[in-house]
Amino acid sequence: MAIKPFPDSIPSQLPPAKLYLDDIGEILQILTDSSADCQASFIVGKSKCDTLDDLKDLRGRATRFVMNISAPGKHQTLELTPSATRIHIHETGDQLPAWSKYVNVAAIFEKRRLRLKSLVRSLAPWVFAGLWLVAVALWIFVPPVARPISIYKLPHIATGFILAVAVVYYFVSSHSIVYLRYPQRVGVGRWLEDHKPEIIVGAVCAVLAAIATQVVEKGWK
Repeated sequence: MAIKPFPDSIPSQLPPAKLYLDDIGEILQILTDSSADCQASFIVGKSKCDTLDDLKDLRGRATRFVMNISAPGKHQTLELTPSATRIHIHETGDQLPAWSKYVNVAAIFEKRRLRLKSLVRSLAPWVFAGLWLVAVALWIFVPPVARPISIYKLPHIATGFILAVAVVYYFVSSHSIVYLRYPQRVGVGRWLEDHKPEIIVGAVCAVLAAIATQVVEKGWK
């Protein structure tokens, strides 16, 4: 087994994840070491809160969220924005406790990772390159005189376009999401909560595939 040294600095990037108040509470406990000397505050949009109960009263969900924790010689910040999720851990002295905090918080994000969004974001350059190549291939190889698309198919095309825009918006409009409530604990309800984005995107992609197939078939006939 190879022994790998720690990097010079603690990483700051975290994967996109869907968090609930129980996750926020667990992260808070990790970063404060359950110490009474630590002061914590939360910023959700334009609202500032001091406790988890205050967050619960806000309700809804947030894609802009900041958790600030400070104590003598220590400062930690967890920041969620529409483009990235970051954590900054600054502690004087021995850095092993700081590394332990990062590893434990990263484990929560890995457990709650939005896997489909994470995959698409990591492959985004390749996806756009592939779509560009497909568009060029269609422009070159599709017969120049194709059968005109029926006006009755225009609503289908418009629906497909709107659904495609909605899917793209889902992937680019936010990174991580915090739901300001506690999740369903067990059963099918929790599974559906955890996998709702994948289910919705999968259903939308199936509809888009059906619409695209109909349009292409009409154009080639």
